[in-house]
Amino acid sequence: MSCGCEDKPWRNYYRYYDTPDGCDLAKKILVTSRYGTIAGMIFATYDVLLFSHAIGIVPVLKRYAMHVVPLALMGATFTVVSHAALQARQRDDQYNYFLGGFACGPILASYLRSKHAILLGGLALGTAGMIKKVAVTNGYTIFPTIQSHFGSITAWRHNYTLTNDPLDELRHSCGTKQKKCN
Repeated sequence: MSCGCEDKPWRNYYRYYDTPDGCDLAKKILVTSRYGTIAGMIFATYDVLLFSHAIGIVPVLKRYAMHVVPLALMGATFTVVSHAALQARQRDDQYNYFLGGFACGPILASYLRSKHAILLGGLALGTAGMIKKVAVTNGYTIFPTIQSHFGSITAWRHNYTLTNDPLDELRHSCGTKQKKCN
């Protein structure tokens, strides 16, 4: 497998599939941990505001840690186990992702406080990992991006289909308004 440079779109952040599997393990761990951290922050905020009603900085931080740490750890575990399976098996297929998802089962069981989640959660996460790998390999999109009608939230301000564009006059006159001669 090649970890060489391909033509990538320029961005100031790294995505999981910017490099092939087996390359840039540390960056991939940070990406999946970031996803888990964001999900944990969202769940913790709902928990603190709607369910536990924790009062004080220490109880609030405990509730946030209770959600953020396991979910971030699940992301890192998925990446490390799928990478180790790739290196051990020397095959880049969906079974590596299944093993990575299945390894997250015990963490999910401790997060949910349910012994059934060790097997059932591991199978569910492993199956989700397999589906994601097949989708990435074949070019499918599981969750497509939804474009609004005009393309952005403020595009309606720049829609000049029924009126003349006010900048057209300035573009054709080099920025100065011309006097009309009679």
